[in-house]
Amino acid sequence: MVVGVISTVLMFIFEKPDFAGIMAAWLPILFTGVMSSGVAYTLQMAGQKNAEPAVASIVMSLESVFSVLAGWVVLGETLLTRELIGCILVFAAVIIAQLPEFLKPKKVSENN
Repeated sequence: MVVGVISTVLMFIFEKPDFAGIMAAWLPILFTGVMSSGVAYTLQMAGQKNAEPAVASIVMSLESVFSVLAGWVVLGETLLTRELIGCILVFAAVIIAQLPEFLKPKKVSENN
């Protein structure tokens, strides 16, 4: 709510808002506000609740990759070679960062 109020004030200071344009786009604006801010962040917090902090921060670094891929799939945006290489590098870095966790030998309990 605070960000919305601040953004509205700054909109009137730095832009020339067209009320008819805003009213014409009320559904996408509402959808973005509810789904991105409400639903997505709620699901993100629920998912992070049970994750280890290091793992959660590494997975969250994939946000840029997911947004680029969603723009490509959903909006039909074309990706430049540079953008594709960037996505591949970020994804590879996340996978490589997770490898030591999987390669560690499992501790055997003394009860077995």
